[in-house]
Amino acid sequence: MGYSRKSPRFEVNFGSTFAGEFLAGQGTVTNLSVGGCSIESTITPTTQSVVGLKIRLPDSRWPLDVEQAVVRWVRGNTFGLEFHALSAADRARLQHLLHDLDQGPLVVMQRTAH
Repeated sequence: MGYSRKSPRFEVNFGSTFAGEFLAGQGTVTNLSVGGCSIESTITPTTQSVVGLKIRLPDSRWPLDVEQAVVRWVRGNTFGLEFHALSAADRARLQHLLHDLDQGPLVVMQRTAH
């Protein structure tokens, strides 16, 4: 059977930090969508853990703040998060970035050069 996602995912390489009730760590966001992301890290939470996440975006010195995300899967040193709570401003920033990524990497690079 085929598996389809709710929204397109984009391969990225953004630094991040995350923290939950029993863990904190940093990692690299390897793919990103409006509804979630995957992260490579030496610290991996357990499935269903709830964490807060900050993603360093290339177009801003302020990180994207995901107030609440749930760990949906863990494979080795990579885990997948489903975003549950973002402010309206951070959701708009994320959507804008994803739109730019959909246009191609040069659009993001041009926007970050300013």
